[in-house]
Amino acid sequence: MSDRPAAEHPADFVQLCEDAVRALREMERAGAMERGAALPAIRAALAEIGERMAVLDWETDRYEREQAALLDAAGALGAIDLDRGGPHVPRYVQRIVDDLGRIATG
Repeated sequence: MSDRPAAEHPADFVQLCEDAVRALREMERAGAMERGAALPAIRAALAEIGERMAVLDWETDRYEREQAALLDAAGALGAIDLDRGGPHVPRYVQRIVDDLGRIATG
């Protein structure tokens, strides 16, 4: 880590996070089978966010926090995969949404 100050994330990165949130909310409203079909696209979005985050923030102090939030989001997505039709999906979705909010705002 360096002492380089962390600038705000660019608008396209924030939009990427917001698009992932929208996809999560759509998946949350879907039935169990449709949730399963939505998971690969959401996984891909989280991977893209992680790649962009590494480029943007590698040398800043916030990288560790954002990486931890992304790992938590990925874990919650895995839990959704296991609990597709279960009562816990909304809680896991909210966890990911909160993590993406922390990542987007740095």
